[in-house]
Amino acid sequence: MSDTVVTQLHTVLSRLRVETRDQHNAIEQTLTLMDDNLTLPNYQYRLEQFYGFYKPVEDRIYADTGPMSAYLALAKRCKTPLLEADLRTLRQYPVEQLPQCFHLPRLVSVAECFGCMYVLEGATFGGAIISRHVQMKLGVTPTTSGRFFTGYAEQTGTMWHEFRAAMVAFSLVRDDQDTVIKTARGTFEALQIWCERTSCQ
Repeated sequence: MSDTVVTQLHTVLSRLRVETRDQHNAIEQTLTLMDDNLTLPNYQYRLEQFYGFYKPVEDRIYADTGPMSAYLALAKRCKTPLLEADLRTLRQYPVEQLPQCFHLPRLVSVAECFGCMYVLEGATFGGAIISRHVQMKLGVTPTTSGRFFTGYAEQTGTMWHEFRAAMVAFSLVRDDQDTVIKTARGTFEALQIWCERTSCQ
């Protein structure tokens, strides 16, 4: 990796960490997945909300011919099938009946898609902590209803590195970085609103 790319990688990731910190902290507090009193109904409800958010997002940006297809192998990054499998383990009626979120940030340009994917891929990277917690508290395992938070399993670090490298290979100019960050913030905010629309019971 060249010095220029290393510098740009540091710059865009540093900006993303700093400029989305408030939104990241807010969604963590809303989801409460790391609470000691987490229950299985609460866990299932959060998976339902994630499905309702990830499904329309991935339909927009993970298409084989979409703007991201030139930068990443998208099929192996799709989380909707993992959520569907987890929910079919927990639910008695079709996941297709769940409501979906369509108040999303604009997801048309490559920069916008990278900004959104930063949120989704970052959640996957951090999912190992939640996976361990729900296994300890609820007995949820990666082979039952814990596939979503298991993510890429032993490949998680590699997949996160590949995503960051692809993002910086694209966002080498300031205008692109600004759009990436704006859309990342918008994605966090849209997810926040979606997950606050009703309360877990």
